Amino acid sequence: MSIQFGEPGLTVERDLRIPMRDGVSLSADVYRPQVSDTLPVLLMRLPYGRAIASTVTYAHPAWYARQGYTVVIQAVRGTDRSEGEFYPFAQEYDDGYDTVQWCAQELPGSNGRVGMYGFSYQGVTQIQAAVEQPPGLVTICPAMATADFYHGWYYFGGALALDFALPWSLQLAQNRAWFGGLEPQATDWQTGQAQISQWLSHTPLSEFPLLKGEDQGQHFFDWVRNPQPDAAYWQQLNPLSRFAHYDLPALHIAGWADLFIEATLNTYVQATRMTAQPQKLIAGPWRHLPWLRRVGEVDYGAAAASPVDQLQVRWFDHWLKGEPTGVLDEPPVQVFLMGENRWLDYPSWPPETSVSNVYLHSQGLAHGPDGDGVLSTELPSQQPPDFYVYDPRIANPTTAYGPYDQRGVHQRTDLVCYTSPSLDYVLAIVGTPVFELYAASSAPDTDWVVKLMDVDENGCSLLITCGVLRARFRNSWTQPEWLVPDQVQRYRIRLRPTCHSFAPGHRLQITVASAAFPWIDRNANSTVWPYEARVSDFQMATQQIHHSPEFPSHLQLPVLL
Repeated sequence: MSIQFGEPGLTVERDLRIPMRDGVSLSADVYRPQVSDTLPVLLMRLPYGRAIASTVTYAHPAWYARQGYTVVIQAVRGTDRSEGEFYPFAQEYDDGYDTVQWCAQELPGSNGRVGMYGFSYQGVTQIQAAVEQPPGLVTICPAMATADFYHGWYYFGGALALDFALPWSLQLAQNRAWFGGLEPQATDWQTGQAQISQWLSHTPLSEFPLLKGEDQGQHFFDWVRNPQPDAAYWQQLNPLSRFAHYDLPALHIAGWADLFIEATLNTYVQATRMTAQPQKLIAGPWRHLPWLRRVGEVDYGAAAASPVDQLQVRWFDHWLKGEPTGVLDEPPVQVFLMGENRWLDYPSWPPETSVSNVYLHSQGLAHGPDGDGVLSTELPSQQPPDFYVYDPRIANPTTAYGPYDQRGVHQRTDLVCYTSPSLDYVLAIVGTPVFELYAASSAPDTDWVVKLMDVDENGCSLLITCGVLRARFRNSWTQPEWLVPDQVQRYRIRLRPTCHSFAPGHRLQITVASAAFPWIDRNANSTVWPYEARVSDFQMATQQIHHSPEFPSHLQLPVLL
């Protein structure tokens, strides 16, 4: 039944049933402007309930309907009032195809042309539908999404993205219990979310008690028990496995402070390789949510306010209505340069840059922020290595990812720190910094965590980007190799992509540690897989960071031309 929605000329039909090929029906809310013409359709598919409709980042569906669209907000299988069983991403290929086809061919008032929008899970459902090529799907606008669930989504450098995977698992499980009126799970998992800082320390992860034995939590155990990208589990879920069928125009939206920034940009790059259809990328300074001008501890000014709603409408107007909006006359890549707080235009990603190397220097006393570690463009002379001891029981803590002052979490001696002299020029980097590390460990396996900070005149050490590599994956993602104790190894660690300008008077700073808790799960420094490790499996590791003519550890910076 359609009802008036707050203003003349706009109606909403709630809990409309959309049939799937296996007889399951999914629930949707449909927002319509009251016009006599048939209209193109905007579709969003999400697991969090129809009412929220991604309004944590986008304008309400009513706003999009007022722009001349029929807007369909659908709860995915097994959530809200949709029938069936929910398992993250597993049914979205078929259900996405069926829903798009229904919107194009069966929805009253549809002109047969469909566009999709949404971020995170809602962004992935677009990509999953797109590779199935449903009739009527013309374009998508995935934001902060991925075509590869392993690299840059559930795992970073081979380490589990714990601070994402565990809280999100509880959220998804609690949602299902809440939708179904299931107790005591709905209450227990709500309480677990509120106490997440305590639960993140639980070992082993493979026996996490809040979800163990619960069908609603099985996805978490599947994620942690598949720690390599070649597992059949990931290959079956990954849209990237089906990208040979990707062939439509898309607007990709990314955020430099979003933990999925690497996955989002990789998806854009893969999309440009697979299709000649226009692919547009916009990357702002934003976190995963909300998309505001203030991110972390920095206000990036009016230029950082999200343009996404207006941009999406212009994109949809071009592709779904054939209107001359000029959206294709703009540069394909538009990225926000943090520090200078302005937008840069490029024909593709990554842009052309020059490489500037900065090398680690010290006399073996770089442990902690008050040590003698120095960053310099000069090659190191013969210098002793720096040492620190990593104990998984007291793993290095982290702030949230993004522009946050790191001084509070760096007041430790189980990391090494290197700082450049004050700059006398502007240094802007755009792209993916790479750290070439020469290091040794007394353990058969360990983690390396590299952070890049911008230190201002007051000493604030602002996180710009970071990178992680689990040592067993240093040579291959599919054939892990144990370390030879105390033997120097070369590691190539990709930091997350960034777009940042260091101002004159500021300094670059790098830290190297062996944990980033709870960004990633703790490595036990043993041959036990971290998800199986108990506290009794934890071992201390003596770490050596080398910087010498033979082992010149250094950061490769993509410098703006």
